[in-house]
Amino acid sequence: MKKIAPILFLLLPYFIVAQNDMQFSHFMYNENMFNPAATGNTDKTIASIVARQQWIGVDRPPSTQFLNAHTYIGKIKGGIGLTAINDRIGFENTLNLKINFAYHSRISESATLSGGLSAGFINKKLDGSKLVYEQGSDPHAIVNATNAFTPDFGLGIEFNASNITAGISSTHINRGIKNATVLLNPRHYFLYGKYKIKIDNDFSINPALLVKKIGSISQFELNTIAKYKEKISLGITYRIKESVVGLIGVCVTDAIFISYSYDFNVKPENTYSSGSHEIMLQARLNAFSSKKQNIKSVRFF
Repeated sequence: MKKIAPILFLLLPYFIVAQNDMQFSHFMYNENMFNPAATGNTDKTIASIVARQQWIGVDRPPSTQFLNAHTYIGKIKGGIGLTAINDRIGFENTLNLKINFAYHSRISESATLSGGLSAGFINKKLDGSKLVYEQGSDPHAIVNATNAFTPDFGLGIEFNASNITAGISSTHINRGIKNATVLLNPRHYFLYGKYKIKIDNDFSINPALLVKKIGSISQFELNTIAKYKEKISLGITYRIKESVVGLIGVCVTDAIFISYSYDFNVKPENTYSSGSHEIMLQARLNAFSSKKQNIKSVRFF
């Protein structure tokens, strides 16, 4: 089972056209991965590196790396950023590279509204010669090495105030679900919201909700992060009917934050895997722009 599991999951898109974008447990720190409107939404220059290893115990399991950097520039009243995602599952490899831009408009003394656009490409490779099919005559079978290079675009908006963030976005807007294939990701939709509850000068609780949708399929993630003196973070996420995630993070310096998460499977049928590991290294530096925003994202406070 350990060796054929990745192949089974590679074949799923032939029977279920919908397939999710790469999944990260540290979504609450990296919304501009799926919403370009979150680009430059803090008074810091942010650079994140995330590595995720899923399905421990499975041969050739999903392995994903994510690089994200963005900053606010006062002269253009907006943010610019770069996102790169490398993903491997079985004999399939995907590289998604995009540039993000967001324009920020102040709507009150304590709130801004931003709109964002991302543009880039997806390069997906699949070595069909190494796949094993139950039916050798399957007309949909990919039996040779294939490579698809396609443009990729995303749109989004985000509301950002001193203690709340909310956003809605779509990735792969140039591809509907009807013309999606195993090599072409279909359009995805994201909706999220976060709120900061300050307990006292030392403690705060930060609940968050993320909804992901593609076609008729939806996934809900409920997260809560507890912080002590903005130095230590403990959190828990529940992906409804899928997994429970534990997170722990620490600021090793004022500029460097490290966080680790582990996904515990809750589906009874997920006996093929012992869980998933994820680690994030994030740098929070002074912004390039001399004109800093007064609004800070709920991501950092």
